Amino acid sequence: LSMGGCFLEKKFNSKALNNIYLGRDLFDSYSEKKFINYVKKKKNFKLNYNFSQKNAANLLAKGEILAVARGREEFGARALGNRSILADPSNIKIVQKINELIKNRDFWMPFALTILKEKHKKFLINKKNINSEYMTVGYDTVEKMHGLIEAGTHRYDKSVRPQILEKKANSNYYNLINEFYKKKKIPALLNTSLNLHGFPIASTIKEVLQTFENSDLKYLYINDKYLIKKKTI
Repeated sequence: LSMGGCFLEKKFNSKALNNIYLGRDLFDSYSEKKFINYVKKKKNFKLNYNFSQKNAANLLAKGEILAVARGREEFGARALGNRSILADPSNIKIVQKINELIKNRDFWMPFALTILKEKHKKFLINKKNINSEYMTVGYDTVEKMHGLIEAGTHRYDKSVRPQILEKKANSNYYNLINEFYKKKKIPALLNTSLNLHGFPIASTIKEVLQTFENSDLKYLYINDKYLIKKKTI
């Protein structure tokens, strides 16, 4: 806000951001080859090299929780699909499960939601056409559709603070949600940040792996092609 105020006051020839993925790249200082070698040495990890978005959507549709890391990190305090934990928003039991696996949040604290822009009005009341690309605006939900996104809403008033996603902002994340939509007819996913309780959002691949190893998360999806699954030893 302060930076925006300065730009407005000085009347600079500024341009709006197309997206906010301005942080560090996932493989900023750690090559994919080094990453693969590291994972292969872990006895409790199984690595799939060519795991498609369709396969990832299948896992989500079956009720699995998926940690996701891709490309450049989000700038700011919101996980917007590039350092996220994703799940089926129609499964209210998934909230407790995520808390037990990694988040350790109070039961009343809501998770958020990412929803495809062209389908969001079926689920959210947005008469003023206010956009929320960065998960900063709250909306009431359409009562008859609430059950399909319940896990990403507030338990008390059924409100939601979503990321309303356009394909141009993050095509890979958009395509993953769209694959899930094909399976469950829900154009949205529960989305919470990829971090251990009390820690900042994981940034580089080393931090992402550390977060995954020190949680009870089962699946980690990297750059829309590598899937790591923890094996039971």
